[in-house]
Formats: sequence, C-alpha cells, structure tokens
Amino acid sequence: MIIDDKKRVIGKIVSINSDRFTVELLSGIKNFNVNGYDDIHYFAQINSYVVVPYQDYYIVSEVVSVREKDSQISSNNQKEQELNKMFSTKYLEVLPIGTIKQNEFVFGVSVYPTLYSDVLYIKDKELDSIFKVSNIETTIEGEENKTRLDAIEIGTSAIFQDYSIKIGVDKFFGGHSAVLGNTGSGKSCTISSMVQTLFKKKEFSAVGASFVFFDVNGEYAQAFEELNHENDDINVRGLSIEDSFALPHYFLNVEEWELLLNASEKTQLPILRNALGLSTLFSDGTTRTQQIKNHILASCILETFNSGDSPVSKYQKIQALKNRGTFEIDLDRGYDARFGNFPNETAENNFLEKVKNHLMTGTFEIPSYKNKKFEFSDFGEYLDMAILYEEAHGNRQIRDYCSSLITRFKSLQEREDFYFLREHGGIETINDFLKDILGITEQKKVSQITLIDLNSSEDEVVEVISAVVTRLIFDKLRRATPRNTFPINLVLEEAHRYISYDSKRTFLRANQIFDRVAKEGRKYGLFFLISSQRPSELSKTVLSQCNNFIVHRIQNPDDLSHIRQITPHISETTLKKLPSIPTQHALIFGSAVNIPTLFKVNEADPLPNSDNNHISKNWFIDKNTTIGTFEE
Repeated sequence: MIIDDKKRVIGKIVSINSDRFTVELLSGIKNFNVNGYDDIHYFAQINSYVVVPYQDYYIVSEVVSVREKDSQISSNNQKEQELNKMFSTKYLEVLPIGTIKQNEFVFGVSVYPTLYSDVLYIKDKELDSIFKVSNIETTIEGEENKTRLDAIEIGTSAIFQDYSIKIGVDKFFGGHSAVLGNTGSGKSCTISSMVQTLFKKKEFSAVGASFVFFDVNGEYAQAFEELNHENDDINVRGLSIEDSFALPHYFLNVEEWELLLNASEKTQLPILRNALGLSTLFSDGTTRTQQIKNHILASCILETFNSGDSPVSKYQKIQALKNRGTFEIDLDRGYDARFGNFPNETAENNFLEKVKNHLMTGTFEIPSYKNKKFEFSDFGEYLDMAILYEEAHGNRQIRDYCSSLITRFKSLQEREDFYFLREHGGIETINDFLKDILGITEQKKVSQITLIDLNSSEDEVVEVISAVVTRLIFDKLRRATPRNTFPINLVLEEAHRYISYDSKRTFLRANQIFDRVAKEGRKYGLFFLISSQRPSELSKTVLSQCNNFIVHRIQNPDDLSHIRQITPHISETTLKKLPSIPTQHALIFGSAVNIPTLFKVNEADPLPNSDNNHISKNWFIDKNTTIGTFEE
C-alpha cells in the first residue's frame, strides 16, 4: 500500500459475504469524517463510496448501512452516556460495485479482498474515474475546428456535490432505453431536458438525428418550441391527429387490416385477403390483369343476376360491376329494372352470353395485396365483390358469415377519429410517407424532431398509428443500403397504453412489431426511448432489451417487482431507493453510465406541458369568474 493510502485508512473489513462487506471503523473516528490535506471527507453517508486497496487496483464499495455497537461501560449520567456513544465501535455495511485500475473504473467485482483489509475514504481523483466520460466532444478527423458530441450532461449527483452526471451519446441513444416513474415524477421533463441538451450544440449540430415522438398527451410541442430559435440548424415538425397527420389505409399490411376489421381467421380472413387483392388488381391496367378483372366481374354479375335481390337492387349492382370492367353489354336496352327481366328469352340469352364470354378457362388466382393506392370508400365494393365471387363458387352462407366484417368496415368509414386513415393527403407511396415523417426533402434532412400529437385519440387509434408507423420504418431500414447508417429514435410516451399484452386489445398481434424491433432494431439503427408510469403492464420482451434505465419515483409493488425481474444485475439496495426518490431526481443505470447513480435531473427549459394542476388556485376564485374551458 502506498503512503497516501495509509493516511486515509478509516477501518478494516471484519466480515465478507458474497454480496457485501462489514467494515469496523477505527476507534479514533468520532463523527464519520476525516480531515485530509485537501478537504474534510465524509465517508458514512448512505449511497456514498469507500475503496479497498487490493493487489494493483481498488475495489469500490457503496455504503448501504451505518450502525454502532454500544460501549460496555455503563453510567447513569447522561453526559457520560453521550460520551460513551462517541467512543462506541461503529460499523459500515458496504456493497462492492466495481474496481479502479490505472484510473479506469470497471463495473462489477470478480475478486474479493482478504479479511482485515484496510478500507479508505474515497478521493476526488477516484470519483473522477467513476463519473467521468472519456470525451465530451471529439474533433472530427479531416474537418478543421469541427467537433461532435460524445456525451451530454443530464444532471448532477445527488450524493457528491459538483459532480455532473453524463451519458455517452452512442451508448444511450444507440440502444433501447426506458424512463420509468409514477405520474408527476418528472419523466417527460427528463426526456425534454436530454433532447434539448443534445440539440443545443450549434456548430456541426446533430442535423442527422431523427426523433419521432408518439406524443399521446400533447406535452412536447411546448418543450421544443424554442429549439429553432436557439439553433437554426434544428427544426421541429408537429403533426396533429386532428388535422395534419395522415396514414393512408393502403399502407396497412394484411394482418393490420385483419386486426383493424376484427376479421375471424376461418371465414372472414379469406374474404378480406381477396378484397385486398382486388384493390391491387383494380389499380393495375395491364392486359392480363384486365382479363382477370373481367372474369371476376363477370362471375359476380352472373351471381347477382341469379340472386334473390330486388330488381332495382340487381340493376344497380350489375351496372356498378359492369362499369369497373370493359364489357360490351348495355343493360339499358331491354332490361326492365322494375321487374328484373328482359322482354324475351333471346334478349336475356344475348345478355348472358356476352357476360359469359368474359369468363376465363383454366385456373388463376386473385393477385396478392401490394399496397397500391385505392380509395377507402371503394373497399366496401371490393368486400362485396369478394363475397359475390365466393357465392358464385357455391358458398351461399358466406355473406352471413361476413356480416360483422362489413359492419365493422362501415363503422370505420363513418368514425371521425379514423379520418386520418381514410384521408391520404395526396401521399402515393410508403417512401414518400416516411420521408415526410422523418423530415427529408430532396434527400436532405430538414427537420430532426417529429411530434405526432395523439392527445385527443383513443387507445385503439394510438395502437394503430404506433404499430403501423413503427413497422413501416423498420421495414424501410431493414432494406436500406448501406445498412445501419440512418439512425432513428422512436419516443414511446405512455408506452403501457399500446405495447402491453392485454388480451382485450384489438391490435394485439400487430403490437408484436415492438418486440421484434426491441430484439432486432439495433442491427438496423432503430431504437426505442420508452416512457411509462406502469412498467408492470409493458411487454417484458421490450423492457428486457433496454440497455439503459432512468427510474423516477415508483411506489406500486407490482411495478417494483417487475423492475427487479428485468434488471437482475441491479442490487436490492439500489432498487429499494425507488419509492423514496424526490421529484426531479432519478436513478440511472445501464451501459451509458459507469455506475448506478442517483442524480438531480437538469431542468428542461422550456418545460413540457405537463405541470401539476394548481388545485387551490383553481378552486378559490371569484364566483363570477368565466370558465374558459367550456367555450365553443
């Protein structure tokens, strides 16, 4: 041991267990502090650190308990009792958490010290090793006077004064992370503060970043409204579900359509698949597809003509079907729409013959769904056509089986909250949609943050938008070349609303895209930043893939138990802190920091729109005060 270490010995290890040491303090220590050459060192504060020299490194340990052993000297005099307390034997319980070797801190301990090893108070130099991030900024090779951020400051240590807590940009934003905590504990403020800090670098800014917020509470527009004023390289784009956001229905895949319409697997799903195939067929004008189209239409016309519908209904359906094909038939000559017949048998046979001429021989298949553009209102006709085609092949009960499917479609056609799905806003292709969402114009990044405001949306709508947008982005990145060069961070606010596995949820299977991205997204550059007040309701797969956690106050026993299950490397002592963390404080642990750390979060400026309600201010008012909330 070096001479300097001898001068800062505070005790010796008297007990060693698999997860902790017991330290007996030296008898001369009275007030749990030592006067060093540089400062007064307090070493018995809960969550502070001590070090144990062993071989050529230091074992860093966290103080989790302080106790004393009463002196054997008894006295009835109160002053004497107090004096005896001062000289009683004192103990620290400490947890080994890492090692320092050559000024480098490594989390985790593989070798334990021997009994009666000296224990030292920790110095600033060792704290620097624990809390430091190698570089805040790095000069870019070949670019004179240009730097990029390697780390950002997110707050200050709650234990060690003046120590800033930093996270590595690559390790935090280049993996999945979770911000968890009770409502009102400061989750949205933490996320806002981190993103604001990231984009405040002005020269050589993070122009290539892409953050997409599923803002289910409409909080973040206020937090980022001044970013462009502070840094004109950075732009924020807001999309509201009520007016500016559109997700064209023809971007949904078959499974998403199935879940959207609640199609049953055995009877309704084949009809749905055929209807979607017809939407693709009718958007294609090639000769072969035109022949297939006419064959299907002819089959449907014959089935309609022989059906038991009213004459007027028959006439209207046949006319509608005829107009979708290239038929040389004219129902207006000889067909009586009132009685549903022709003037004679010859006229009827001529009509039937002309229709049958379009029937194809041999076998063919309705083409698969190709996400071609079609009008939402036309899909009702495609469903009806798919049912007619099935009836033409002898399945007379299929219409009854599909009644709920048709009812569900009609409901979506009328619901105002699904307007975003019906109104495509002129967007033709998935690629155009993604460029719009990710802020790309003429192959240049023009915005770095996209806020999809879902504040007025029901859970069902949030599920549809979050699952479909995530899948579209993931599919694009999987096929991108070169691979993994365009990172995208999805911020899932109130994630328990749409990535939990509640059997009652409509979009249950489509939500499995979140599990897949959690497991595979890193390879393609798609990362989650999950915010939730109910971690116990979240997908275990998604949370288990998170590399970093920022945990605010959590008091619910189920949520605490869930965090214990998904973070087995975090000690029980660390997790016991969670119910008592004050507002604007959080515990961070994971790959982005060297050690689990309790810190005070830097305040967001401006704050997100998530303030607590000032009850007394809103209650105690003049009786003639106008209530503006209910103005039209």
